Amino acid sequence: MTKFTVGDIVEISSECPIYNILKNKGSVGIIKRGAKLMYVHDWEADLREEEVIKEFWAYDVVIEGQTFKNVPEETLVELIKNEDEEDTE
Repeated sequence: MTKFTVGDIVEISSECPIYNILKNKGSVGIIKRGAKLMYVHDWEADLREEEVIKEFWAYDVVIEGQTFKNVPEETLVELIKNEDEEDTE
């Protein structure tokens, strides 16, 4: 399940791969496109437990007037939710 929708305003965390190239370290961005599933990983859970699968999502984000593609979801922090965007799920 994805965390953000188009139009959401997000903060870029210091763990983000693009953080070091940003002019302003407190940068915020706007989600430009819906989530893209980058990969699904099976963590080879213990046989006694349920299988654990984690999906890794990425977004195109506009930051400082530039579009960055495939920004990892786990490196973005939601600031403002776009209430106008219809939920597609």
